[in-house]
Amino acid sequence: MNILITAGGTSEKIDNVRSITNHSTGRLGKEIGDTFLAQGHHVTYVTTPQAVRPTSESNLTLIEIETTKDLESALLEQFGHQTFDGIIHSMAVSDFTTETTLSEDLFIEKLAAKLTKDGDLSDLANLTEELYHSLDEIGKTIQQEKKIPSGTDRLLLFLKKNPKIIAMLREQQPQAVLVGFKLLVGVSTEELVRVGQSILAKNRCDFVLANDLEEIHGDQHIGILIDKQGHTETAQTKNEIAKLIVKKVEEKWRNQ
Repeated sequence: MNILITAGGTSEKIDNVRSITNHSTGRLGKEIGDTFLAQGHHVTYVTTPQAVRPTSESNLTLIEIETTKDLESALLEQFGHQTFDGIIHSMAVSDFTTETTLSEDLFIEKLAAKLTKDGDLSDLANLTEELYHSLDEIGKTIQQEKKIPSGTDRLLLFLKKNPKIIAMLREQQPQAVLVGFKLLVGVSTEELVRVGQSILAKNRCDFVLANDLEEIHGDQHIGILIDKQGHTETAQTKNEIAKLIVKKVEEKWRNQ
């Protein structure tokens, strides 16, 4: 099988020396990659600089990215010249990316200038509309500094929503066995399964691995694999999760 795996966590730049990221280590993705490789499959592994990655082998192709935009471009480039039998989208993708950054003084100056040049703002509806319009314009301010000065008491960071990478995977690779992932924190098993099922249906996945951060400690990593029929199987460690995913993807691919 020709397998694509995304793993690790994307990072969104604030300036040339600072970024926003998450705590993903890529350890689960590495385990899944190693398990597919051990079964003789070819793996294209898309990951981030700080994440761990599978042991190098002749049938492993590594692609390194940083931002969500990088990820989108890398995937579209791969989809343009090869077809995948399975896609394991385990990467922790940033929901937001930086739009611009302003000091407190500059933000207040820009907002005041925009509001005072407009019409009557004594009406709450008009004021609300102008605030939304002003924030939209201020958010488009070009970030000039390569390194934002640290002299301001407050730094205002504007974030805009990233595209959902998982949403394009089925459209781009309709034949692939698609495995999505959902991480929640401190929820019941019932809620974890419910949310996992909604992600599966919304993104037309074949499977979703739902897990709770509070159930990940050392070697323990409890994950619930959900299929389109609503069946669930639970694994207790990263190794068990990897073996379960590889087994289910192989079975699904053979039976298509």
